[in-house]
Amino acid sequence: MLTTDSTPHPSGAGHRRSPGRRTVAGAVLLSLTAGSFALTALPASAEEGPTASSDASTAAKPVRVEGESYTGDNNGTEINGRVIDTGVETSPGASGGSRVKNTYDGAELTYDNVDLGSAPLSTLTVRYVVNEGRSGVNASVDIYLDEKTDENKVATAELAPTGNDWEAYGETTVDLLREVSGEHTVILVMHTDPKPGEDEGYPNYVGNIDYLEFGLAPLPETYLTSETPWNYSDNGTDPSGDGSLSWTTAEAGDWQQAAGPFGSKRGEADLGGGFVATTLLQYTLDGSENTVPTYHFRTDVAISEDDLARLEALQGTITYDDAVRVYVNGEKVAGFADDRVNDAENQNLTYAGESAGDPVSRTFEIPADALVAGDNQIAVALYQDRESSSDIFFDWTSLAPVEEGVVVPTEITDLLLGVGETEEQRNLSWYSNTDVPQAAQLAKAADVVDGAFPETAATFETTAGGETTSGEYFRDTTLTGLEENTEYSYRVGSDENGWSEVETFRTQAFDGDFDFLLFGDPQVGASGNLANDEAGWVSTMNTATQTYPGAELLFSAGDQVNTASSEAEYASFLKPSQMREIPLAPTNGNHDVGSKAYEQHYNLPNEDLESGAAGSSSASGGDYWFIYKDVLFLNINSNSRDYDSHNAFMEKVVAEQGDKVKWTVLGFHHSIYSAASHATDGDIIDRRNSMPQKISELGIDMVLMGHDHHYTRSFLINNGEIADPDEQAAEEEVVAGPGDVLYVTANSASGSKYYNLNTGTDLWWSSVRNQEKVRNYSAVEVTDETITVRTLRSEANGATSPINSVVDEVVLRKAADEQQLDVSVDAKTRTLAGKQYVSVSTTNNADVPVDIVVETEFGSKSFTAVQPGAAANVSVNSRQGSIPAGEVTVTITGQVGEEQVTTSKTAQYAAAG
Repeated sequence: MLTTDSTPHPSGAGHRRSPGRRTVAGAVLLSLTAGSFALTALPASAEEGPTASSDASTAAKPVRVEGESYTGDNNGTEINGRVIDTGVETSPGASGGSRVKNTYDGAELTYDNVDLGSAPLSTLTVRYVVNEGRSGVNASVDIYLDEKTDENKVATAELAPTGNDWEAYGETTVDLLREVSGEHTVILVMHTDPKPGEDEGYPNYVGNIDYLEFGLAPLPETYLTSETPWNYSDNGTDPSGDGSLSWTTAEAGDWQQAAGPFGSKRGEADLGGGFVATTLLQYTLDGSENTVPTYHFRTDVAISEDDLARLEALQGTITYDDAVRVYVNGEKVAGFADDRVNDAENQNLTYAGESAGDPVSRTFEIPADALVAGDNQIAVALYQDRESSSDIFFDWTSLAPVEEGVVVPTEITDLLLGVGETEEQRNLSWYSNTDVPQAAQLAKAADVVDGAFPETAATFETTAGGETTSGEYFRDTTLTGLEENTEYSYRVGSDENGWSEVETFRTQAFDGDFDFLLFGDPQVGASGNLANDEAGWVSTMNTATQTYPGAELLFSAGDQVNTASSEAEYASFLKPSQMREIPLAPTNGNHDVGSKAYEQHYNLPNEDLESGAAGSSSASGGDYWFIYKDVLFLNINSNSRDYDSHNAFMEKVVAEQGDKVKWTVLGFHHSIYSAASHATDGDIIDRRNSMPQKISELGIDMVLMGHDHHYTRSFLINNGEIADPDEQAAEEEVVAGPGDVLYVTANSASGSKYYNLNTGTDLWWSSVRNQEKVRNYSAVEVTDETITVRTLRSEANGATSPINSVVDEVVLRKAADEQQLDVSVDAKTRTLAGKQYVSVSTTNNADVPVDIVVETEFGSKSFTAVQPGAAANVSVNSRQGSIPAGEVTVTITGQVGEEQVTTSKTAQYAAAG
């Protein structure tokens, strides 16, 4: 007689979708052979006796029945005029292992003494082959326990065709008609219909059966949802009364009770951005205009002993604003933006976090050893960031089980392709929701077929990583050994915990001309409508890369996001697919600096965190550099006005790397030569007074900046002054001499925010300024002789200024280097017969003969065809008893190739007499 365990399973808020076949570490699988059975991976003593059940004190496990281990069949039975003859193949096939073969419609197999354990099992997985060319149609199997009756049927599994190959296995998983447990005879009955046009007696195969697997009843999909009721306190008092954490486990007392989401925006339920509170929280303290600093929530979650035995962890997902801590059974298990709580005198009543715009969602794990069988006390402390904070929000959306031994794929997010030290490298950075070993795989794109990486793929271990400020985990690595003009595919993650989507990038030639794209202040989120900002940013990126498909770098002038800690804004900034295809060089802006998220999101080459260091332990800082083809790129954190550290960094890099390149480009965020509202800010004036001299001294050719949300191109500037007073505004080409620098301020690339031009102020440095309040980008074309900066509209400004119409274009060219003849000049005085003479020695170190003219205050002397290595010496009589210190001028002329070159040098002499 059929027996089942029909005890209802705890429902929570619903059941998880029945999983497919899972790999379960340490799973107990029944391996049955004809007329006997054995329990895999148990000691010999466990195999003695009539059943193969696991110890009742251990967690329930799935039970597998190997297809070929049947103890009985209906071979020889006539069905539809045909005698059943089911065969068993015992030698391994191409897929490995044995299986039942030659199965026909109506074939039955029985498996005696199958112990399904004491815990309820509720799913059935069948691994099988249905050969479309040889099998019938509508194949299926029925499963009965003990007797082949309707009431004893526990499952019907349809077997879809798996191809035209007897080695092409498939799997199907179905829910059992009722939960089962205990020891039973399992009866398998196979069915198929003839193919159309074939008579019923035609011997159509059903297929091959590899195994059946009875699976566990699913754990609840989640133990908590937004509809779960919470006890809560929003009156701004310490619920423990003494600053202790006793409130996290005590009875709720006279607290209110309601379901989430909870929140308030200045006393209203709608926070904007799609966040609406079901339960309105008190916004300000009674009798005060100050906000309630801390809110407190409590609920209980019941977990059965059977469930707990199967759990590795619970994965919680919450949405909050501004900071939050989570306690389970009195112990803290998670905290987000809660660093300030540690310094509070009373952690139950304090402000914490930082204003991060819209509420943010975070996922975390509660380990099984923090839980108990029965009721578990879940407590949440929710913090405002300041007395005048505009809103508060809390919503616990999910508390999902993570089953022991079931590998839950790691979620990879925020993947970014960054610049490497040279064009032969690329830096990668990414986030994940679990702290597990991860790496990057790289292969030539031609070798990656249908997402499968070849065995020859290179693996790059992570070079940095750790927990992020948002409670996730970041990873960095560098892809090296790249070949030029090659398309590569890459992914990050692991075989054990899952991989990211496969991404591609292409290298170009490692020398010669190239283009890169400049973007000013995306600052997604600044408008208050993140979706609109994201759309504008994506549109600009698409327009720029479609117009310049060969662009080799993306250069952002800073303020990538509006709120330094907002992961929602980072997700929008990283949304364009180009962020994973073309290397990005970011810049630390004033809206980026206030969180470690900047350092965690960007893997920067040659980073020096001591130069332009972060201003606090929660901020980001540092300078970095890289070389791409013939350009040395320097990028400094202008949030720091530690000019000495910036100067030391730039001096060192230029001294060590400057001779390897033809151009040097500097990037920083705070434009010192802009023409909008920030141009007259006190901090900008300080930077303008402090930075240009060193920039000119180091021979930097161009500076790329943002911050002022408009476009400005400067005149050539040398040591903080206009280099050439005759340079005309909006010149199409400018020629830079030594120390002359072109400064470019980029307009908004996303359209999130614009600043009006600054009028009524002498902005003497601006050659071109533009503010039409439409999105811009700049295409920068680099050759050995020139840098061309072409700024275009990525958004139309009326019919006369369509997309990709030009705002400004300038060609920067270096002045031709004057040929110099290598000579050395020495001047001194000597006394002879009471008279003072000026003696001058000029040595020709050049490779060609030279003519020399020596001029002194007391006369001159000429020499012709002074040979290489020879010296021309002259003493000029002053005819005076004493002479003051003075200077001689020596003019040297020689033929270098087809050009006659003249070099002039001076030398000092001391007073005499």
